[in-house]
Amino acid sequence: MMIVNNVGAAALALAGLAAASPVELQERQSCPKIHVFGARETTAPAGYGTAGVVVNLILNAYPGSTAEAINYPACGGQASCGGASYAQSALAGTSAIASAVNSFNQRCPSTQLVIVGYSQGGQISDNAFCGGGDTNIGLTSTAVPISASALNQIKAAIFMGDPRYIAGLPYNVGTCTQQGFAPRPAGFKCPAAQAAKIKSYCDSADPYCCKGSDQATHQGYGTKYGQQALAFIKTKLTA
Repeated sequence: MMIVNNVGAAALALAGLAAASPVELQERQSCPKIHVFGARETTAPAGYGTAGVVVNLILNAYPGSTAEAINYPACGGQASCGGASYAQSALAGTSAIASAVNSFNQRCPSTQLVIVGYSQGGQISDNAFCGGGDTNIGLTSTAVPISASALNQIKAAIFMGDPRYIAGLPYNVGTCTQQGFAPRPAGFKCPAAQAAKIKSYCDSADPYCCKGSDQATHQGYGTKYGQQALAFIKTKLTA
């Protein structure tokens, strides 16, 4: 009789556990192995913008992976994007990407994360991933707004045409030897754990991340460096 009672109690306990957490179970089952965040450039319509080139390369390379576009103004004062100033937009975007990453990591703590930011999208990604503040847009806090748990799960971060670019950082790729229009201060260093996960692409002819005058260069990083960025990402992800 004692054995029957123990078995019955165990069965009831298991049934209660299953009944108590269907949402949690569904969330665990629906979490992808890899999730990508894409942040678009100024005035690009809602979605990934030019960051979509690399986002799609990742999705195609890893079937079953998922992605989301960062919801922020991506504006520089133009009526087409709501009239928000560049500073207002980038400040909101920095908060938006940190919030999106933290929220996803809370739901899916084991999912590997990748960030792809293009132009203003690169600036907000840089701000959120490395911290350090951004006086160009009124961001005074120097803390990294992404949680420690989420930072650990971010396996790669790709910045393309980032206005925060400065020469000499170990993760830089391209021909620019100067700086963007919203540069990091001299001597800046992204925390080492994050820096090892970054590639930042900028060429000398780019008028936004460097001191050039060729708009086409600024828009061309996905085509020129996309496969190179994907190869780097593959070294960081566990398939």
